[in-house]
Amino acid sequence: MSLKLLQPSWNAPQSIRAFCTTRVGGFSRAPWDSFNLALHVKDELSAVNENRRLLQESTELPNPRWLTQTHSTKVTEHSTGLIDADGCFTTELKKSCIVMTADCLPVLFCNEEGSWVAATHAGWRGLLDGILSQTVGTYHQQSKLLAWIGPAISQQYFEVGSEVREKFVDKNSSFEAYFQAKPGQKWLCDMVGIAKYELEALGVEVFESNLCTYHNHQDFFSHRRATHQQDHGATTGRMASVIWIEQ
Repeated sequence: MSLKLLQPSWNAPQSIRAFCTTRVGGFSRAPWDSFNLALHVKDELSAVNENRRLLQESTELPNPRWLTQTHSTKVTEHSTGLIDADGCFTTELKKSCIVMTADCLPVLFCNEEGSWVAATHAGWRGLLDGILSQTVGTYHQQSKLLAWIGPAISQQYFEVGSEVREKFVDKNSSFEAYFQAKPGQKWLCDMVGIAKYELEALGVEVFESNLCTYHNHQDFFSHRRATHQQDHGATTGRMASVIWIEQ
């Protein structure tokens, strides 16, 4: 079975391996069709395990680290026992850092020397609470950091209430520029823009996929789209964004 994988377009060194999966090519049935990699979305366990096996065989994925994500600011080192986290980093060879998303931001990191990598899951709560700065804070080398923001919901489709906007603006008044007003005290939030602003302020060079999970529904799972369709509620699968140091 052929998988459809997305390769980041960024200036990572040759020693780095990274990709984002799509929903194409797996064993899951609707509404998780077909390459769901998450165990927590009520998909059949056998299908998810087969999808993970297929991913590992197709990509030679080394030592995958599957996290239990809780929209926290916890970032764990690959070699520790902690799995309740929303970010993972390592300096070791052939240790895969993985986050799963279906609208939230998947952010992959590496340094220019190729000696450190990380993967972070950032929904609006994690973004607000500082998951990206927390990830960058685990980096203690001199080489410049790079980040790639993978497929996520775009501003056009991400409507939030006034309370969400107020929290971001209270944190940093510059974030006001990333909210577009709609009738009824609703706002369209540019999570990618906020993430890029924060990362660049931390000295990170940022690259974007410019792909929207909501709009590109044939390739990507979207929790918000599933909610709007209502035929399956908010039930949908998850993609994985993966990074490791090959050599």
